[in-house]
Amino acid sequence: MARSRNPFDPTSIGSATSVAVIGLGRFGTALALELMAHGTEVLGIDDDADAVQGLNGQLTGVVAGDATRPELIEQLGLADFDRVVVAIGSDVTASILVTSQLLRVGVPQVWAKAVDERHALILDQLGVSHVVRPEADMGRRVAHMVRGALEDFIEIEPGYAAVRLEVPAGLSAVPLRELGLQAKHGVGIGAVKRDGAWVLANPETRFEAGDTVLVHGLTPKVEAFAVLMAKRRASA
Repeated sequence: MARSRNPFDPTSIGSATSVAVIGLGRFGTALALELMAHGTEVLGIDDDADAVQGLNGQLTGVVAGDATRPELIEQLGLADFDRVVVAIGSDVTASILVTSQLLRVGVPQVWAKAVDERHALILDQLGVSHVVRPEADMGRRVAHMVRGALEDFIEIEPGYAAVRLEVPAGLSAVPLRELGLQAKHGVGIGAVKRDGAWVLANPETRFEAGDTVLVHGLTPKVEAFAVLMAKRRASA
C-alpha cells in the first residue's frame, strides 16, 4: 500500500541521485527545480513542447514526448532511475496509464500526484510508493494554521503533526524536564530557535520569552497545546 506524505516535501525524495518528473505543470516544475537545487539529477518530461523548452538548461535533461507511450518510457530508460514522479495534474487517465507502465517496467519507486480522493485510491491500488495531493495537503496545512495559534503546521503522517509556535513568558527560565509537557499535554519539544538559530532541545533546555519551538505529537494534542500557549501569551 502506498504511503502518503502530508504535505508533500520535495526534499524527501532528494536522497535519490536521479529522478524523472513526468508532467511539467506548476507542481512538476516546482518539484523539479527544487530537486535540482538539492543536487539531484532531474529529467523532465512533458508532451507540451513549450513547457519543456521553458526548462531547457535548468534541469539535467528535458524531453518533449507522450509518456503514455510505452516505447518512450523504455527509450528513456526510466526503469534505471531511482525514482519517477508522475506529476500529471488534469488528465487522470494519462496519470493512471503512465503510472501503471512505470510499475510494469520495474521503476524502484514511483511517486504520483492525485487530484482527488478517487484518483488517490486508484493510484494506491496500483501499488505506487507514495501518493501526494499538493492542493489538499496545503489546504489542510493552512486550515490548521488559521484555526490555531500556529506559525507553521506539518502533518508528518495522518494524525501526527509538528508545529512551530512562540513560547509564552510563563514557560521561560524553567528546565524542559520540569515542565512535564508530555505528561500534561501529550506533546514533545524537538528544537528551539533563538537568535535566528535552531538547536536541539534536551531535558535541561530553558526557554526564553520570544523563543520559537518545534512541537510534535498527535494532531489534536498539538493544536490544543498551541491554543493554550496563545492564551498564555495574550494574558502575559
